[in-house]
Amino acid sequence: MQTKSVIKWLTAAVVLAALLLVNLSIYQKERLLKQGRVVILQLAPVDPRSLMQGDYMALDYALAAPLRAQVRQLQQACWVGGCQAPATSGQLVVELDAQQQAVNAHFYRGEPLKPQQILMQYHLSPTGLQIGTPSYFFQEGHGDRFAQARYGEFRVDRDGTALLTYLRDADGRRILP
Repeated sequence: MQTKSVIKWLTAAVVLAALLLVNLSIYQKERLLKQGRVVILQLAPVDPRSLMQGDYMALDYALAAPLRAQVRQLQQACWVGGCQAPATSGQLVVELDAQQQAVNAHFYRGEPLKPQQILMQYHLSPTGLQIGTPSYFFQEGHGDRFAQARYGEFRVDRDGTALLTYLRDADGRRILP
């Protein structure tokens, strides 16, 4: 009889902890959407369709191409010479222009940031360097509208956490669903 009571209390505690963690995550993301700094990344072309997943865009960013080349060079040099390869995840320093568009990036080495710079998190995977959100799902039948996307608009927190908020067209206008 007492074992059933303990199991009930443990179950209730686990459910309560899970609900608290979910709500904390939601609160953090809502705060980021309200207070995060706007950063606009130019998109690199990627195939925008998937029969299995529905209508979506696989996203890649022009800013990532030179960083990927730098990672490959470091990995090759480290393979030959035994140096330390880049970390599998970390932060980038992204330099912004007056319109908050990213113009340059390099791997963060602890240096102080200038006012026009912001940190963004990255992740190295077997497929390459990932910055920001790798895909954007939209309502079926809206593919033509989102095919015009040329920029991704993010809200970025001080620690580099980035949330994709909008896609933008070539003129910088938000593409709304």
